[in-house]
Amino acid sequence: MILAHVARAKNTKTVMANIEKAQYYIGLMSGTSLDGVDGVIVNSITQKIVDQAYLPYSEALKSSLRQLTQSGQTSLENLAEIDIQVADVFSNTALLLLSNAGLKPDEIVAIGSHGQTIYHQGGNYSMQIAHGALIAQKTNITTVADFRMQDVAAGGQGAPLTPLYHLHLLNGKPGMVINLGGIANLTQLRGESVIGFDTGPANTLLDNWIERHKSLDYDRDGLWARSGLVNQALLDKMLADAYFHKKIPKSTGPEYFNLAWLDKLLTGDEAAKNVQRTLLELTALSISHFIRPNTDVYLCGGGVHNAFLVERLTYLNPSSRIMSTNDLGVHVDYVEAAAFAFFAQRTLAGKTSNLTEVTGAKQTRILGAIYAI
Repeated sequence: MILAHVARAKNTKTVMANIEKAQYYIGLMSGTSLDGVDGVIVNSITQKIVDQAYLPYSEALKSSLRQLTQSGQTSLENLAEIDIQVADVFSNTALLLLSNAGLKPDEIVAIGSHGQTIYHQGGNYSMQIAHGALIAQKTNITTVADFRMQDVAAGGQGAPLTPLYHLHLLNGKPGMVINLGGIANLTQLRGESVIGFDTGPANTLLDNWIERHKSLDYDRDGLWARSGLVNQALLDKMLADAYFHKKIPKSTGPEYFNLAWLDKLLTGDEAAKNVQRTLLELTALSISHFIRPNTDVYLCGGGVHNAFLVERLTYLNPSSRIMSTNDLGVHVDYVEAAAFAFFAQRTLAGKTSNLTEVTGAKQTRILGAIYAI
């Protein structure tokens, strides 16, 4: 565990004292869809969400993040400026939560901030911006950030981390939790066995394709995809990609599955709406490949709002029950934010949060850097 920017030993004592008297943690998350920040306040005793909020990124910041994550090219000065801007949105989300709940900073033990992933290469490196020191300073709340690199340093993929929280939600029941973010990841609990990994793209290609052709952030209810037809030749080429045949543990991101990846597979003769339909089928099939018959499946993430995608998952898995994490007591839009509140609590308690059977790390690790107030 890294204690970052702790000037005096008494700061650590203050953190531990706050654990004893306070009840609440804040979780902050922005995923690969690059749309904004989800935030929750969680009761650390019951693990129930007591308030939730969402702050969107500005169009200018979205554009900067999209260019940064997909091109991988920027100056250090520009990277620093984007980091500060993203940290401001994360901080403002936390402050909005406090205002909505009528709580003061000293009533929050800590913020668990995932940050915004701008580069992820499983097993090698993972970078999230929205610096914890800036969030801690602006909110006056101890902040735990940079959760992934401890696992990577231990030989792991650094992702997915949420399976531990998914297991908490399942509470010993067999089943599968699938997060439909920019990238889809799943957790399956069967007996004592836990499986978790990134299946491939969920929303990232769908969002980028409709943004290119219709200047829209996303395909509402999947209506544009529904208007098209599957291009089987294109689908076959996409499914032939090596990632879908790679053994677990594995993880990926929009630095791999992006429009540059898609453009290499296009002939140029495809109708745009048919490409959108085919991308949706790619998501549905690449996920369904891992859903065994008679499985209880709980969906979460932005893709749950794509009615056509949920319809296809249901159709492709007729013997399984396709539900949402609302049925487990956590709103579909806030599962990952709640997970990082959960992880921050574990970090301050000195508990590990990575599952080695999921990430491939050689050892379990206490995750995150602590920026103490």
